[in-house]
Amino acid sequence: MQISTNINALNALKGIYAANAVMSQASERISTGLRINHASDDPAGLGVANRLKTQVGSFNKVLDNLSQGTAVTQIVDDSLSQISDLLSYVRVAAVASESSTLATSDRTAYQDAIDAYVDEIDSISSNAVWNSSSLMSTSSSMTIQSGINSGDTTSLSFDKITASELGVSSLSVSSADNATTAVTAIDVAIAAVSTYQAYIGAKANVLDVQTNLATSNVTNYSVAYGKIMNADMAQETSNLASAQIQRDAATAMLAQSGSMNKELVSYLLKSVMN
Repeated sequence: MQISTNINALNALKGIYAANAVMSQASERISTGLRINHASDDPAGLGVANRLKTQVGSFNKVLDNLSQGTAVTQIVDDSLSQISDLLSYVRVAAVASESSTLATSDRTAYQDAIDAYVDEIDSISSNAVWNSSSLMSTSSSMTIQSGINSGDTTSLSFDKITASELGVSSLSVSSADNATTAVTAIDVAIAAVSTYQAYIGAKANVLDVQTNLATSNVTNYSVAYGKIMNADMAQETSNLASAQIQRDAATAMLAQSGSMNKELVSYLLKSVMN
């Protein structure tokens, strides 16, 4: 037996230090809500979490890009719908003018209506703008970063849609024959607008699919990040309670260790003296 070194006290003190360390970690995790508050808590896990966090941020930016792309296609689609309606009005007026029974004043009224509709087509075209860039008055293109890696892009091509480009800028219904010629030109223009509108609609659908995919990735990566970084509050609360019990027990043993040796030494001394 050793009396110069109190082994029981040292063991009890070791238990107190260990319990305090667990309590400190559990308290920090409960307070912050994070399982990893320092790199030393989980070096490998922190590395993975940082990569996941970066990917979440990148996908969020992709969502911003896709949102802008969708807005652009919506502007063009809405403008094309209005132009299609105007061409329908123009065609009705031209068909009405094909009748040779019309009075000159009636034919003039139809011509005035057609001219007004055609002017409005150019007005709509000039007002289809995104960030000061025309989407319809000239041919152009746009590239959208639709993924988080280099090269993950989606291209949008924009046709020039004006009355002149559609071939309806100089329609005349001054006679029945001219009106018939105008109807043919209008039908070609309507077909061109419909074809282009189908392309824009398809691109809008592509952007919608990419948006859904990016949204799913944000959710999935965020869940994975949370599982690594977030503390399990129930587990940490249990750890804290367990460590508190262990500390209290170790503290009680530390107090007892002195008296245990004291009683043993006293007994030995009495034996020697007797």
